[in-house]
Amino acid sequence: MRTILLLIALSPTLLRAETDLESSPALSLSFPTKKGLLHQLQIKKTDSQGRPLWKNVGPAILGTGNPWSTLQPDGEYRLHMPSREWALVWSDEFNSDRIDFGKWEREENNYGGGNNERQAYRTDPKYSYVKDGSLNIAVYRDSHTTSDGKTQPYSSARLRTMNRGDWTFGRFEIRAKLPDGQGIWPAIWMMPTNSPYGGWAAGGEIDIVESRGNKVTETLGALHFGGKWPDNVHLDHTYQFPGKDAAEDFHVYALEWNAEEISWFVDGVRWKTRKASEWWSASARQNPSAPYDRPFHLILNVAVDGRFFEKEDQRADRIPASQFPQVMQVDYVRVYQWAR
Repeated sequence: MRTILLLIALSPTLLRAETDLESSPALSLSFPTKKGLLHQLQIKKTDSQGRPLWKNVGPAILGTGNPWSTLQPDGEYRLHMPSREWALVWSDEFNSDRIDFGKWEREENNYGGGNNERQAYRTDPKYSYVKDGSLNIAVYRDSHTTSDGKTQPYSSARLRTMNRGDWTFGRFEIRAKLPDGQGIWPAIWMMPTNSPYGGWAAGGEIDIVESRGNKVTETLGALHFGGKWPDNVHLDHTYQFPGKDAAEDFHVYALEWNAEEISWFVDGVRWKTRKASEWWSASARQNPSAPYDRPFHLILNVAVDGRFFEKEDQRADRIPASQFPQVMQVDYVRVYQWAR
């Protein structure tokens, strides 16, 4: 870890905000930053033995070369530059009583994702909500018809961070518990936000977690790339749970992505790595990192049936009514970037 770049002892008298509340004094802090480097605000605490301990405050910020200012509660702070480690830059712990729409957008779509899926993605809170510290994405056997007459027999939700959280490279960590019904397809994945390489799948797709209905003893990861459909290709791979399956318990799913390789992890175990030599872009053959060198955003959804099950004897219509809703629970989503 790099030594501390800045240590600023703060005087509450000098740095207290002009409008001061006696019950909650605030400090107006300003620190210089270095352009392109990550900076972490920390507050001084003490451990159980009374020794000084610096704790992170919020996510790391990317320096612009200009001063960075913030208001914080009374205390002693410093701005630390992490080095050669993963620094948290974005997260949602789902600890409030509602979805944070500064971070997520609910999508509305009745067209089965191009895979003959049978769900309507709806914005009604019934299908995506926060409860007991987890995001819930719920599938109901609710038919829904759009204004143009398109009808789907199931209703679900799809949330994305597009234009709210978009990253090139990083570590993406999600703790989740998945449903186990026939034909139910939970997915945690990434799509390009504004790719110069073309439409799907020329711009790439990264699948962090996919579960194929009741086959919850395994999870899948995949990359989609190449040319625009139908000239696209994909690489997929399967992980077998050694203990409790994806529906019996929460597991931590992670993906580490850089220009040279993309790796998948479950509960801290790296189980698959794909090298840049394995992927390519039809429109940028000269660029070995394309299409995975542009900003991508996160997507959380639960689909129903479709081509994902074309080689499986599964169908959601066989699920007893008493087993609805089928729910994916997400305890947290955390995004890290590598501090140089």
